[in-house]
Amino acid sequence: MDNEYSEQTVITGSVFDSQGPLPGASVVVKGTTNGTQTDFDGNFTLSIDSNDPVLVVSYVGYATQEIAVGNQTAIDVILVEDTSQLEEVVVLGYTTKKKGEVTGSVSTVSADDIAKSGSKDLVKSLAGKVSGLIISDRGGTPGANDATLLIRGKSTLGNNSPLILIDGIVASTFANLAPQDIESLTVLKDGAAAIYGARAANGVILVTTKRGKNGKAKISLSTSYTVSSFSATPSLMSSEQYAIYNNEIAERYGNDPIYSQADIAKYADGSDPINFPNTDWADETFAKSSPESRTSLSISGGNDNVNYFVSGDMIRQTGMYKSGDLKFDQDQIRSNLDIRITEDVKLGIDLSGRFGETLEPGIGTGPIYKQIYNNAPTEVAVYPNGLIAWGGENGLNPAIMSSKESGFDKKIDNDLRAKFTIDYDLHKLTEGLKFKGYAGMRRMSYDQKSWYTPWTVYTYLESTDDYVSQTGFSQDGSENILTESFWKYNELMLNATLYYSKSINDKHNFSGFVGYEQTTSDQRNFWVEKIGFPDSEHSELFAGDTDGQTSDGTSYEWARVNYFGSLSYDYMKKYYLDLTLRHDGSSNFGPGNRFGTFPGIAFSWAINRESFLENVSWINSLKLRTSWAKMGNDRITGFQYLTQYDYAGNVGAKPNYYNFGGEYYNGYSSIGVEAANEAITWESADMKNIGLNFTLFDNKLTGDLNYFYQKREDILVTRNASVPDYTGLTLPQENIGKVDNYGWELELGWNDKVGDLGYNFGFNFTQAKNEIVYMDEAENVADAIKQEGHPMDSYLVYPTNGIFQNQAQVDAEPVKLAGTVAGEPYYIDTDGNGKIDAGDRIRSYSSNVPEIQYGFYGGLNVKNWNFNFLFQGQAEAKMQVYFEGNGALPDFLYNQRWTPENTGAKFPRAFATGDSYSSSLNGPDNFQGADIYLQDASYLRLKEIELGYTISKDVLKFGEAKLYVRGYNMLTLFSDIYDLGLDPEAEGYNSFRSSTYPSLKSFTLGLNFNF
Repeated sequence: MDNEYSEQTVITGSVFDSQGPLPGASVVVKGTTNGTQTDFDGNFTLSIDSNDPVLVVSYVGYATQEIAVGNQTAIDVILVEDTSQLEEVVVLGYTTKKKGEVTGSVSTVSADDIAKSGSKDLVKSLAGKVSGLIISDRGGTPGANDATLLIRGKSTLGNNSPLILIDGIVASTFANLAPQDIESLTVLKDGAAAIYGARAANGVILVTTKRGKNGKAKISLSTSYTVSSFSATPSLMSSEQYAIYNNEIAERYGNDPIYSQADIAKYADGSDPINFPNTDWADETFAKSSPESRTSLSISGGNDNVNYFVSGDMIRQTGMYKSGDLKFDQDQIRSNLDIRITEDVKLGIDLSGRFGETLEPGIGTGPIYKQIYNNAPTEVAVYPNGLIAWGGENGLNPAIMSSKESGFDKKIDNDLRAKFTIDYDLHKLTEGLKFKGYAGMRRMSYDQKSWYTPWTVYTYLESTDDYVSQTGFSQDGSENILTESFWKYNELMLNATLYYSKSINDKHNFSGFVGYEQTTSDQRNFWVEKIGFPDSEHSELFAGDTDGQTSDGTSYEWARVNYFGSLSYDYMKKYYLDLTLRHDGSSNFGPGNRFGTFPGIAFSWAINRESFLENVSWINSLKLRTSWAKMGNDRITGFQYLTQYDYAGNVGAKPNYYNFGGEYYNGYSSIGVEAANEAITWESADMKNIGLNFTLFDNKLTGDLNYFYQKREDILVTRNASVPDYTGLTLPQENIGKVDNYGWELELGWNDKVGDLGYNFGFNFTQAKNEIVYMDEAENVADAIKQEGHPMDSYLVYPTNGIFQNQAQVDAEPVKLAGTVAGEPYYIDTDGNGKIDAGDRIRSYSSNVPEIQYGFYGGLNVKNWNFNFLFQGQAEAKMQVYFEGNGALPDFLYNQRWTPENTGAKFPRAFATGDSYSSSLNGPDNFQGADIYLQDASYLRLKEIELGYTISKDVLKFGEAKLYVRGYNMLTLFSDIYDLGLDPEAEGYNSFRSSTYPSLKSFTLGLNFNF
């Protein structure tokens, strides 16, 4: 018999999830507006006066439940997370949308995925996690943002950096953010970025930080300790190998051996470490490992009137120098506050600060690495009594150069941000109308103090059995030098946006917004240098000599004005249409060229909602998407539309210093070019994308497939073909360059549960190609070295048939470098002129930016245990690997060199610096040598791995704790470069001139508490 409620009945209950009470859950009587929300403890009370009532209990991210009340007066409900809805809301430009309503090519990374990274650098932590992101870990220097970040590869000859916004405010990077602060990260890869107009062509990354939610205060505390080492380090030649190698060089030129067999034997047996040492300069300079710690604390919560999220984060990192004198410290704080003033008005106050300090020795990594490779292993680094030895020329010993004995370089980097937001619901004026506005401010500063001091080294005199002290110094000289500089940057962004949404008959759904935004910024910098200090204890400017002091300073200003709007329409959640339009103005460009208009259109079709698929139960969603947009890139040097002038400072130092009647007067002269380009404007990008999204088999299988094609035009380049060399003119850059960028992406994921075992696996793949269409290449450029019609960043090399294996092969070749012997590169006469010269050069159309990157990930969860892994790799990339020097070179040049017994070697016979046959044929700095020094940069890396155990609240009572171990860059496979002891993610190796501080491999032990 039906239950009849002749008078109101009071129902009480609680709503929980697997972790505990759910505050703010909705409890509504089905078919009515009678409802309530759970309180801080997840409890609710509701009066019911209907017959056979059914309660509808819901909460964002959880599956909705319907509970028949019957005769119950106390009801407890446990909600289960709805996997299909967890990532339902996606942050887009100036708005959010449900994932199923997104028409563009968008990738998202959740807070959980970000928090699981084994790297403190958040940019590096994204490698292999989503399609479209091309990320290379170029090094591990503490405090340096040394990762390369591209969206869909390179698409311009200019600046390829994407636009990054943190809570709507522009940022240069997000690498140093605290992981626990981030709610989500969204990558806009196609026309979805068009709403950002003149800054959208390289793609957009939106970082959203966490905010408080209704409920009791939630406290999260995490602490971790990391031990890091270099991911790859080349093994250097031993003294024995070095002696043999140099004897072979002497033999090549008919000279007597430098080292006798007796000398070589003594180097090998190590019986006399002073006179016959075997020094590994890398081991003397670098530690085997270095420590790093991180501690983060956050508190969040709120009620109907105030919500808050407050956090603090602290990093302490020591670099890999054995001295321990390379350090990076960072502290950051964040406060996101939401205040409801009235029912319709809400204010937001977001404050954050990051304070970084890097402390390095007084000598930079470049000179230190130079000496590691230039100092011979036959020289002593540290005497048995602990005294620092002479090392190399002028006492250049990297063991002491990499310590505070060479001075210090202190860098203080501060980034302060504030955002004040108003959110005004205008539904009383018109239903669906809202206003949002904010003022965003940035205050950044960078202060650097460099104190260079010569150091003390010792030489052993065998005749007196004494150690004589001497002063060691670098190319900066033997006097103390102090350099101080600062950089200040201020920015103010104002935004006002009006939003409107309307649904007609539950079929036609409209939403849109129009907005205005303006940004003003200014910066100034200053530096001063003094020498001639009385001692190494007074590192202050007042103590330096005024003679010879130098100083300089500049300041700049910029401004932008933007008008933008978007209109979205869908019919019955089946057909979706998005239109965007932005009108941008920038002070980078001159009058008449400052404003541009950037439209975009996107369409998607939810095919699964069609009648012919409505009964196909294994298809949960199937959507076809396509988009087109015109976007811009205004990342250029400012004020090129003006002729710029410099003002002279020192007599004779600049050509604009004039002599009148024996007196010298300062004057002005133009900088760089003979004329300005008044018509300069931004690059324009024509972007097309077609994609397919699907979820199948009860939402277990998800997929996203995209093909993209971008035509970039109006790229700034300098004319080459149009102006003969003999004119001597230096023309301004013009918007005449063209580049095409195209490729495809794939993401697949599987998520399921069998009994207590939950598991997930996924794969993503990106292939991004580019082609230079036009750059006004000089007319006399040979086809073999042309850049037009080919990918960017190609290598200019001399092609070879490998290495001459024997003298008979040398003698049989009519065209070769005069004097060539067996074991040297077998150069090819490509132009057929009968000699080996610059005309034989060709381009190897590949670069250190991979054409292909991919990732494969997985996870297992059983009871309280979790296990996660991520493999990341790349292909279709090449890297220069070339070493020469007078010191200890990598031992692969010894072990894999040509000898009469090893004629099929990978590398040439022993050769000296500047060798006319095997080294660079164009000088060391601009390397142009044999193609044998280009190596395949493909690899597969175990980027991340984690094993964790969670102690539940049922056990701890006061909260939840997770203990975990994580690894980063733990394993490298299928890499020719790694097999040489080198890092396949590095930019390349040209002796000590690049890739000086490798990426890191790390092991982390951590503990997370949630109260």
